[in-house]
Amino acid sequence: MAGKFFAVFFLIVSTASLKAFPVDTTTIKTNSGNDTLNTALLDSNPLNKHAGIDSVQSLLITGNKVMVNDIEQSNSSGRNAFVFLILVALLGALTYLKTAFGKDLDDLIQSVSNQNLAQQIFRTQSREISFSTIVLNLNFIVVMSLYVRFILVKYFHVSASESFSSILFMNFLFTFFYLGKIALLKVIGVLFEVSDVCDEYIFSFTTVCKTLGLALLPALFIFYTAPQKFFNFVFIISILVFVFMVLIFVWRGLSTAYKLLYRSVYHFFIYVCVVEISTIFLLFKLLTKTIN
Repeated sequence: MAGKFFAVFFLIVSTASLKAFPVDTTTIKTNSGNDTLNTALLDSNPLNKHAGIDSVQSLLITGNKVMVNDIEQSNSSGRNAFVFLILVALLGALTYLKTAFGKDLDDLIQSVSNQNLAQQIFRTQSREISFSTIVLNLNFIVVMSLYVRFILVKYFHVSASESFSSILFMNFLFTFFYLGKIALLKVIGVLFEVSDVCDEYIFSFTTVCKTLGLALLPALFIFYTAPQKFFNFVFIISILVFVFMVLIFVWRGLSTAYKLLYRSVYHFFIYVCVVEISTIFLLFKLLTKTIN
């Protein structure tokens, strides 16, 4: 009897305590859920830290703006293969020129190294445009286009220059300005009766350009085929070659322009403004728009 009484009493006390202190089962479930979620997040942090490394974005603060630079590398092996085929075609054309028109190549190299011999070659050269001249000028245009394209992609990170259309655009750009400058010099020579001076200037200009195209061709083979660790060294060498050829052209050009300056200061300044400053400014402007 006493046992039954204590059992009933214990049941009544337990029921009263549950009513006095209610337990929220949803809170327990939520807390346990949160604990499980926190544990999962802690466990996944090392994975999240190393996930997506190939598409990491770097943040640079410029003033009050934040620039996001995507450093994910794209696969450009197909484009480089296409450029390599172009370079092989140029090398084959130059090999043919060396075999069939070896004297023209020898005269080109000697005219760059010796100014007196260059003047003799200029006086004795034919007025007709030979096949070797066309190929050498075409080689200069293509080589300079690919050289500028490589600089834009490698050092300015212009992704738009990696497309095939950019190669065509660069070739059109250099063809337009190269032939445009020669045509302007021809027009100035006819209008102001200084054809001899302008023809000599054109000869010096094209001689330096054709030689520069030959000199930069090996650098392009290294740029598009060799490992990247050689890029900076070869690029510095190519820049030194470019500067050296520009200095030769400036020296030859000044010696030729002096004759025009001696005849007419007015004509000389027209030449400088129209042929030199305007063409360089337009070319730089178009390249700047390409970068932006």
